[in-house]
Amino acid sequence: MSAGAERLLRVRLSGPTAAPDDWRILRTLSIYRLVLVSLLIALYLLGFAPYFLETVSMRDFYRICLAYAVAAVCLLPPAFRGGVDIRVQTYFGFAIDAMALVALVFASKGIGSGFGVLLITPAVGCALILSARMALLLAAAATMLLLGEEFLRQTAGGFDGAATTETGLLGLILFGTVIAANTVAARARKSEALATRVGIDLANLSQLNERIIESMETGVVVLDEQRRIRLLNLAAQRLLGVDGNGEGSLLGTRHAELQAALQRWEQNPGRASEPISPGAGAPVIPRFMRLGWNITAPVLMLLDDAVRVGEQAQQIKLAALGRLSASIAHEIRNPLSAIHHAGQLLAESEQLGDQDRRLLDMIQRHSVRIDKIVQDVMSLSRRTPSTPAKLSLREFLERSIVLYREMHPGHSRPIELDEVAPELQVHFDPNQLQQILHNLWDNSFAHGVAADGQTLRVRLSAGRLVAREQVYLDVADNGGGIAAAQRDKIFEPFFTTSHGGTGLGLYLARELCDYNHARLEYLPGETGACFRLSFAF
Repeated sequence: MSAGAERLLRVRLSGPTAAPDDWRILRTLSIYRLVLVSLLIALYLLGFAPYFLETVSMRDFYRICLAYAVAAVCLLPPAFRGGVDIRVQTYFGFAIDAMALVALVFASKGIGSGFGVLLITPAVGCALILSARMALLLAAAATMLLLGEEFLRQTAGGFDGAATTETGLLGLILFGTVIAANTVAARARKSEALATRVGIDLANLSQLNERIIESMETGVVVLDEQRRIRLLNLAAQRLLGVDGNGEGSLLGTRHAELQAALQRWEQNPGRASEPISPGAGAPVIPRFMRLGWNITAPVLMLLDDAVRVGEQAQQIKLAALGRLSASIAHEIRNPLSAIHHAGQLLAESEQLGDQDRRLLDMIQRHSVRIDKIVQDVMSLSRRTPSTPAKLSLREFLERSIVLYREMHPGHSRPIELDEVAPELQVHFDPNQLQQILHNLWDNSFAHGVAADGQTLRVRLSAGRLVAREQVYLDVADNGGGIAAAQRDKIFEPFFTTSHGGTGLGLYLARELCDYNHARLEYLPGETGACFRLSFAF
């Protein structure tokens, strides 16, 4: 037996921590002992004992049975109530059985009476509870008692070789049954320990799978053979717009659109999934997978947010576009520098007329604009990693406003800062956050037009989102806002409504937010434009 099994065996036999099966075996032995002695006493009281036991001394038989019965009754309560070490009870019970049965063998004039065979059952029970060494020790003790009984009996009545042989064979049977029973018990304990360990591993694995499924952004729905919902993770509940989990209900009764999509897939599994809008949830793209070979096997349904998939596809396209634009911008920059430098040298000439100078100024202005576009495009591919720091939002906004005003002297660009709680802190790269704010403020003052002749103002407000305890910053102005048809395009590169703009400002601002695990979004309102920056936790 291995060291692990030995440790498990010691734990199982350490008093109150013994396994329930061991206590069950001990109680069975106690009941067996009581039933056996009750039958023997009943044979004596009903007068049938002389017919079954011809050579036994009836008076000695009755006394031994009475003593055996008293001991059996005394051993019964500890076996059912516990409180006493199971090993002590096992040793004491086997000792009672061995002495009582050997005494009956002596009273019945030898091993031929058959009382010695009754020791096999207690020996097997002890072998199931105790270790192999102790079980063999008890078998050896019982064999010695039987041999001692035969020696005493034959000393008084003469030598009987057949009885001695039978006693030796009974001892061998005791050893054999004890070894067999203990081996079976040891293997059962190993199997039980392995099953317990595997059960714990399976429980941990099941819990891990449940947590992974619940944390997935992809909706997971499992349907059984009758197309009833058996599993619905949190993402699926959010995408489908349901409050409860809906497990156990038919798919067709709750989500007819998904049922129709499932039927189309079953008719043509190779068909590409199309976005659908199930109920009050957002548009989703369903994917199906059969969990088995039968056509009626359970089905795994994966739900992807159609909006998010579109954004990811857009990001891939924009990334490819950014790399292409950066390579083109790099090739443009060298001849552009030559054109700009040639224009500067040409401007120093005294032979240029007014018309030529106007054309030269036009070349210089557009050269500067193109150079600004090239710098912005190249910055997309050479973005340095962010180094977030813990910032006090109120102090940072106050410094950024002062710096912005210093960068635009002589211009009326009023920025109002609402009351911001001093304890609001965010994790963000300070240089990149300042770049985002300046970009948003430039857009407001460059493109915003206040109504009724009012002065255009930018207003900053911050707080925490109640639902997620997330810090946010709103940058709003009192201008005309952004047209509804343009709101989905404002974060795309090179999209601009101004002839002098590059169309990269808001795109770069969102990219900087992504680098800092934050989110920049436009909040539509009745008046003005409002951008919300949601910081990471």
